[in-house]
Amino acid sequence: MKRIVLVITLALFVLTGYSQPLTVRTKLIKYTNELMEVDLHIPIISGATNQAFQRNVNRLLRKQSLDLKREVEKQARENAVLSKKQGFPYRLHSAVSRFTVTYNKNGILSIPVTLYSYTGGAHGMTVKVPNTFDFNTGKQLQLSDIFKKGSNYKQVIIHEVITQIKKESDVYFDNAIDVVKNMPDNQPYYLTNNGIVVYYGLYEIAPYAAGIREFLIPFSTLQPFMKITLS
Repeated sequence: MKRIVLVITLALFVLTGYSQPLTVRTKLIKYTNELMEVDLHIPIISGATNQAFQRNVNRLLRKQSLDLKREVEKQARENAVLSKKQGFPYRLHSAVSRFTVTYNKNGILSIPVTLYSYTGGAHGMTVKVPNTFDFNTGKQLQLSDIFKKGSNYKQVIIHEVITQIKKESDVYFDNAIDVVKNMPDNQPYYLTNNGIVVYYGLYEIAPYAAGIREFLIPFSTLQPFMKITLS
């Protein structure tokens, strides 16, 4: 009986383990019409043993880009009508999405998606959507999911971010440190091969011109608090 259990356990490990990175391809949707230009790079994941979770992930990633297109398209129609009524020139709207595979090891995939929209006005808006998935457990990982319950990980991250802010304090709003001190459990982040990057969107802690502010915290600093092995 022990031998049978051992064989089953080993077989399960082979079936669910990820010795190779997942495959990520790009679906491109690109066109321009009288209302807007669309340039979407949508990631498509393959190679997972958990096919149901893989389908859910692909559906989510596709939705992020297509929702952007729909929102800009709706705004474009409304603004085109308004420009004719009020006699001001219509500016071509834009919906652009890009993704970067920042971590892809042992069934854990981090793939932030950047969404850019322009709907008239002085400048467009950029939003970075955090996407980190554990294909071993079939779960999307929030920042808190990476660390042991009750550990002091958040204070360590906050300390590291504040240290980096102080090195170029003139870039940030006066209340930037206060915002960082109130870091939520679902703080946006992504993984890299060197560590965890937490980030803040446009206007959150710095002016628009400063862009999305990102802070790398090395794995070596966070390892004592982590329940998931990352490297």
